[in-house]
Amino acid sequence: MTTPFDQQPQPVPPSEGTNDAPEDRANAPTVPNTVPAGQPNVASDGATTTPMAPATASQRPAGAPFDRVYAVSPQQLFQVIHDQLTTGATFTLDNENTQTGAFSFHSYDGVNCTLTVVPQGAAGAAIRLEATGNESAKRVDEFLAALDKRIGVAPAPATHGAGAATGFAGAAAPAVLAPNAQGVKKTSKLAVFAIIWGVLFVLAQFVDVSGRSWGGLLFATVIPALLSGFAVYVTRPSGKVQGRVLAWVAVGITVVGLVIGGVFVIRDDAKAKADRAELEASLATKCEAYSWPESDIAALLPQPKSTKGEIKSESSDYFSIEVCGTDAKQYADYVKSVQDNGFTVDYSKSADSFNAKNADGYSVSVSRNTDDETIMSITIQVPEKKEDTSTDGDAAKQDDKSTGTGTDSSDANKQSDQSSDQKAQQNTNDSADFKATMDSYEAFIDEYVAFMNKYQKSDNVVSMATDYASMMKRYSEFSQKVDAIDENSLSSEDSAYYTEVMTRCTQKLASVGQ
Repeated sequence: MTTPFDQQPQPVPPSEGTNDAPEDRANAPTVPNTVPAGQPNVASDGATTTPMAPATASQRPAGAPFDRVYAVSPQQLFQVIHDQLTTGATFTLDNENTQTGAFSFHSYDGVNCTLTVVPQGAAGAAIRLEATGNESAKRVDEFLAALDKRIGVAPAPATHGAGAATGFAGAAAPAVLAPNAQGVKKTSKLAVFAIIWGVLFVLAQFVDVSGRSWGGLLFATVIPALLSGFAVYVTRPSGKVQGRVLAWVAVGITVVGLVIGGVFVIRDDAKAKADRAELEASLATKCEAYSWPESDIAALLPQPKSTKGEIKSESSDYFSIEVCGTDAKQYADYVKSVQDNGFTVDYSKSADSFNAKNADGYSVSVSRNTDDETIMSITIQVPEKKEDTSTDGDAAKQDDKSTGTGTDSSDANKQSDQSSDQKAQQNTNDSADFKATMDSYEAFIDEYVAFMNKYQKSDNVVSMATDYASMMKRYSEFSQKVDAIDENSLSSEDSAYYTEVMTRCTQKLASVGQ
C-alpha cells in the first residue's frame, strides 16, 4: 500500500509536556514538584521551595488523544491498522487517507474514532487516537490491545483512568517489534521458488537436444509461467506476503527463457529443413545426359527414348539406370519392347512395375518412381550361379562296375537307389530353404514399407538418415537374393508360391508414399 510516508520524511512533533528547545527551557515557568512529606523541596536552582500536596491523577476525558509509540516503520503500522479495520468485527472502516495517514472508523455500538499515524524518526511511528461515545474508553482499549497483538508486542499500560500516560511525554516506553510480528509481511517463498525455476528454465534452453519444437517449448514454459503468475498474485498489495519485485523478476526470467527457446527452435527448424533438402538432393536422380552402355548385359535391353537420367550401377552381371522424362505412355511402350526382347518368363505386371525373366534366366525389373512418376527405374542382372553337385567321375566308375560281375551290378543298383534317395532329400531341403527365403523377403518388405511411410511423413529426416542407409542396404541385399532364384528349377508348387509372394510384395511396395 502506498502511503505518504513513502514520499518524504515527516517532521517529528515534540512530545507533549516537554520543553525541548533551549529558549523554551529558559522561559519555562518553575513547576512545583510533588515530594514525599518531611523531605525538603529543592528547585532546579538549588533554592528551597514550598512543599505542595501531591496532585491527584485526573481521568482523561472522552475525546482526548490516546497515544502509542511503536518501533516499526510508518508504512508497516499503516498497513497493520488497515488490515485490522478491514478484517475485524468490532470496528468498521469509514475512510482512510493515504496522503495524511488518517483513518476514521466506528464501532458497532456507536463509538466514532479518528486515528492518525505520525512518524517518530528513529523511534518508529506513533498513533493519535480520538474517540467519542459512551463506550469510547472501553473500545479504545479494545482497539489498542488488538493492535498490540497484531504487531507482536506485550500489552501496553492502560490509556485512560488513574495512572494513564499524558501525551507522548507520559507514554509508556516505545513498544518493541517482536520477531516475525504479524504486522510485518513475510517474503513470499513462492516468488523465490519461481525465480529459481525460471533460471533453470533459461539454462535448459542452452542444452543441445535434437527435435526442438514449439509444442515442446510451450509445454516446458507452463510450470515457470504458473509459478511466476501465482507469485505476482500472492504478493499483491492486499496480499499477506511481500516480494512483489521478486515475483516480477520471475516473470521476466520466464519471458527471457521463452524468447531464447524460440530462437533455438527457429534455428533448429531451419537447420533440419536444410539438412533434409541436402539429403533429398543427394538421393534425387540427376537428370543429365547419359550414354547407354555397350556391355553384354545392357545389350539385352532396349534403349529408352529419353537420353537424360543417371546410371546407378554397372558391372558385368548387374546394370541399373534411372531414366528421366518418361511419361505413362513411354513407360508402357518400353515395357512392351522389353517383353519383345524375350523377357516373358514368370512375369508380373502392373501399372507401375514389371518383373520378368528371359529363357536364359536373366531377371529384369522396370518401375516408375512413386515420388516422381516421370522417372523410370530399370535393373537387370544375370541368373544365379549354382554349384555343380554332380560327380561325373563317380558316375563313370559306376558305369564301369556295372559291366563287371553280378555282385558289382547289384552294388551299383544299391548305390543308384541311395543316390536317388539323396537327391529326393536334397530337393526337399531346397524347397524348405526356398520357402524360408521367400518368407523372410516378405517380412522385410513389410518392415521396409512401414519405415518408408514413416520416413516420408517425418519432419526430421536427418535423425533417420542412418536408419535409411541401413534399410536401403538391406533392401538391395534382399532384392539380389530373391532375384537370384532360378525359377526354372522350381517345382510347380514352389513356382506358384514364388508368384504369390512376389505379387503381394509388389502391391505392398506400390503403397509406399500413398
